[in-house]
Amino acid sequence: MRKLFAMAGLAAVMLLLVGAGSAAGSADTGTDAQAVGTLDLPKPAWLTDELEAQIVAAGPKGVEIARPDATVNPDCLGTAPPYVDTDGVSTTAVSAGTCMVSPSGCTMNFVFTDGTSYYIGTAGHCSGNGKTVIAQVGTRVDPTDTVFVTLAAIGTTVASWNSGIGKDFALVKINAGFKVIPGVTGALGPTGVFCGDPVGQPVMHYGHGYIFFVEQGYPKFGEVIPDLTLLVKFTTPDGFNWVGYGLPGDSGSEVMNDAGLAVGDLTHGIGIAGVPVPGLSFGTDMSEIFALIGSSYQLVTVDGRTVSCANPLGL
Repeated sequence: MRKLFAMAGLAAVMLLLVGAGSAAGSADTGTDAQAVGTLDLPKPAWLTDELEAQIVAAGPKGVEIARPDATVNPDCLGTAPPYVDTDGVSTTAVSAGTCMVSPSGCTMNFVFTDGTSYYIGTAGHCSGNGKTVIAQVGTRVDPTDTVFVTLAAIGTTVASWNSGIGKDFALVKINAGFKVIPGVTGALGPTGVFCGDPVGQPVMHYGHGYIFFVEQGYPKFGEVIPDLTLLVKFTTPDGFNWVGYGLPGDSGSEVMNDAGLAVGDLTHGIGIAGVPVPGLSFGTDMSEIFALIGSSYQLVTVDGRTVSCANPLGL
């Protein structure tokens, strides 16, 4: 059944891509430029310069606000779990898969470490080098069922690559004052890394995209198919694509297979005339991500192991 769904989805996407190419005619932009784009949102309108300055000044404590109505002001705010471990409890923490609201509306992905500090990934087009990243670090519901979120300046982008499908990743150094949760909320992972070609594997991403009938913060499933490089430009061979929908705000999302192994990040999706069309998603695989950031970094699993392409399970 899953294979039939994947094939049906692929057929529909192929029609969209070919149709976009036909509409482009002899334009220099080509099929992929007409139909494929990044899945970031702009910084939300409610995040004023004044509020942003307050958040930065608050440090790890952050600033709590009533969650804006996403049906009126689409953003990526979702669930941010509390930190609970043997060293204590904290109602605020930087967690894998959390929502970024500045400098763009995107999703953070996996937690990494160099043995001294913690880092968190996102898409390169979501945050350039040296940018301060503001993300959600807490959620609270009061007795009136009003949802409050805590936003904080979690760190600074120390490396960023924004070169298209297959080379789109950024690494944010998390400020030392934050507790860090390496597990992705709503998913049983990451349990390790997969650094090969994921073609044929069922995958999921846990993004904060919001549009159509899908709410942010829910896992979205799909299946990796052979690279559509004849229709869509890949920057490197380490790009990959899967039948499964990505939505605006999902850029940067972690992608895992059904064993919970990290496969890569989500960066691009399909759109026709500027309207997102769920059906096919694109990203950068873990082999390329580790090649970009270097061998001194390792990914942190849900249970605290450190893994890499050289040691995929951290055993």
